[in-house]
Amino acid sequence: MRATLRAHPSLWLLRLLWLVMPWTTGAAAADALGACTPTSARIVGTQLWVVWGLVLTATLVRRPWALTAVRIAAPASLALTIGAVVAAAAWDADMAVWSAAAAAAGGTLAAATALLPETGNAMVDGLSYGNERRMLLRAPFVLVIGPIPLVWAAVVVGVAAPAVLWANRLWMWAASATVVGLLAAAWGFRSLHQLACRWVVFVPNGLVLHDHLATREPFLLRRAEVALLGLAPTGIDLHAEDLADLTGGARGPVLLAVVGGPVELVPRASGTAQARTVSRVLFSPTRPGEVLAEAARRRIPC
Repeated sequence: MRATLRAHPSLWLLRLLWLVMPWTTGAAAADALGACTPTSARIVGTQLWVVWGLVLTATLVRRPWALTAVRIAAPASLALTIGAVVAAAAWDADMAVWSAAAAAAGGTLAAATALLPETGNAMVDGLSYGNERRMLLRAPFVLVIGPIPLVWAAVVVGVAAPAVLWANRLWMWAASATVVGLLAAAWGFRSLHQLACRWVVFVPNGLVLHDHLATREPFLLRRAEVALLGLAPTGIDLHAEDLADLTGGARGPVLLAVVGGPVELVPRASGTAQARTVSRVLFSPTRPGEVLAEAARRRIPC
């Protein structure tokens, strides 16, 4: 009950948008499939219904893996919408403008809502129990500008391409694409899923930073030892001996936690792992203001 009540309105909006998608994006897809053979339309249509049902279920589960599935499928639905509208318009020059507009609006809103930080926080917080609160960390900028879109494309193509080839009776190509595509999709899903498992977790004793890209193990900042938690000042020396920068170069506001005593952590680096002792930690949540508000509610100095 606690987890259900905490669900952000953006998550409820995403559920609604995905629920009605067969009547928005789906209508355009059905028009586009009108140009295909009955067998092709049946194969592709079945795959679309299966994906729709799986993603709708994922929005209800509220787990990190479900967030990964949603954030892969929702932008893919927007790409499908654009392709379907173009194909349907070519197939039927008299295609209703309202139908195309509804498809475009539905796909755009679903993709945007799925990528909202509030939606991500609501879904990963479903893993919390008791007095915990879980919030996502922002992805490193170097991953956002290249690897993440490429891996996402590998997953989408790996899932969609085999169905298209089977529908067009290209048997040998379809068989090869099925094997390669499923392997690529599994690898890509696992890679993207790692980003949904990076968070700051508020626990009764303080807060835990869980970021496998920056440290080898999660570590706890005890509430009694946190002297200050707030926005990091501009011009801070990132190479200071007592400072651990766990932001990964993520863009946006950065939080600085100052502890009264030394904290030991093991940075994620090549070669032999060596522990560091620091008294200041930089990290970058997707919603810094929400983290500070939660910290204040838990009587952590801000």
